[in-house]
Amino acid sequence: MRTAPPLWMLRTAFRTVGSVAPGVAARWAESIFCRPPRNDPRPADEAFLATGARFTVRSDEHDLAAWVWGQGPVVILTHGWGSRAGRFSALAGSLLANGFRVVVFDAPAHGASMGHQASLPQFSRALKDVGSTFGSIHGLVGHSLGGAAVSLAMHQGLGARRAVLLAPPADVFLFTDAFADHLRIPTRARSLMRQNLEHRLQISMEELHVPTLARSMTSPVLIVHDTGDTDVPYAHGEEIAQAWPESQLFTTTGLGHRAILRDPEVVRHAVDFLRAGVD
Repeated sequence: MRTAPPLWMLRTAFRTVGSVAPGVAARWAESIFCRPPRNDPRPADEAFLATGARFTVRSDEHDLAAWVWGQGPVVILTHGWGSRAGRFSALAGSLLANGFRVVVFDAPAHGASMGHQASLPQFSRALKDVGSTFGSIHGLVGHSLGGAAVSLAMHQGLGARRAVLLAPPADVFLFTDAFADHLRIPTRARSLMRQNLEHRLQISMEELHVPTLARSMTSPVLIVHDTGDTDVPYAHGEEIAQAWPESQLFTTTGLGHRAILRDPEVVRHAVDFLRAGVD
């Protein structure tokens, strides 16, 4: 397995190359930024996935691994950056027990899916491609970047009666800025990296601003965010809730960014919200 260079080495390289050849540094930074980590599966999560029916969805010329359980109103769950479908085992299990047809998938370049690079637009297209195999969709659930993908997919026409966003980012600049700060990428190289991303993805960062997308939404949304989230600050959830016409904001404390996925109260609240929309 290839080992990533030490942080000090990356910072030194970006400082050196970025000052004399910002274009080269920008291309290098974009390549690193768009390559998600392949986190190891957890045995309990994988055991839950094994109880579902696995199927394959083609998206952007890559095969995506997906799983489905049950009958009833369809709910599709989208994980966050560097995560995988099995992380939804607690929520998916509860939805299944409450009569929903539950669908999860590994996003491009994540988990068991193909690919080496990913982005928010790719997450969104993958969600739409998964959704197109099921016809009518009752609910969409997204965690972290998956929440932004749910918002973008709905804005671009993916229909769902209800949505649940767990710790969603309002602005993707959060991720690019945090990445550039972490590696101490010089200002000019940062700017070129953003331009390269926008050119390759054929979309501007402003078009990915979730509160702006939210203003046109007609489906009710539940936003769950923790006040102590250090990955995506609580203010992001508040901003989306203020912009989305039919929104509920459920605030937690002490869960952070990831434990929110398996907290029993959060799971119950999300399931109750989705059940309330069933005829």
